[in-house]
Amino acid sequence: MGKIESGINGGFTGTVGAVTGYYLNGKWIIRSKRRKSIKNKIGSADQKACRSRFTMMQTFLSPIVGFVRIGFNMESKKRMMTAHNAAKSYNMLNAQNAAGEIDYEALRLTFGNISGATDVKLEQDDMGVHFSWSDNSNGDYNRKYDQVMLLIYDLENKMAIYETGGARRSKGTETIALSSVAKGSTFHTWIAFISDDRTEISMSTYCGTFIF
Repeated sequence: MGKIESGINGGFTGTVGAVTGYYLNGKWIIRSKRRKSIKNKIGSADQKACRSRFTMMQTFLSPIVGFVRIGFNMESKKRMMTAHNAAKSYNMLNAQNAAGEIDYEALRLTFGNISGATDVKLEQDDMGVHFSWSDNSNGDYNRKYDQVMLLIYDLENKMAIYETGGARRSKGTETIALSSVAKGSTFHTWIAFISDDRTEISMSTYCGTFIF
């Protein structure tokens, strides 16, 4: 709706039909109403592909936001963005193909430069899944007391269970409990280490899948 200014002989502000009026630098301006670009609204093939990849990564990360907030905390400060956006940006670039398919081995759910896990093994029983690893602290006191971070992810049901402050690196084992409700579910798994003071972290390591 437009509004007449200064009587019938004055200009008008707002939109009337296909024209828009406004006052600029002492003059009344009338121009045709801007139309939304149908091309931009629909999107080019490249735009559609980018939006699809973005949505797929966003969907994947949504159930594990709490984990990646810790995992990408230090990196996000360097990039001056949120941890969630830092994780999304890195993984879209490094762990996703043009079709949007995610390479789970290439995914990083934590980002840092301290030593990661080695010789990781998974065992399960009715209690849950048991992770084990080698103590690779090599006499470094700080690395000895790093805490393990574990994540298991049921992609089909979009359900994740994780631990962000588990056993010490030197202990070599930690368990994620599972209830009978999860029976038959396939879980993807990741492991990482974080320093006791939460200022250093390793890159996450993909540990494969298991069926509970």
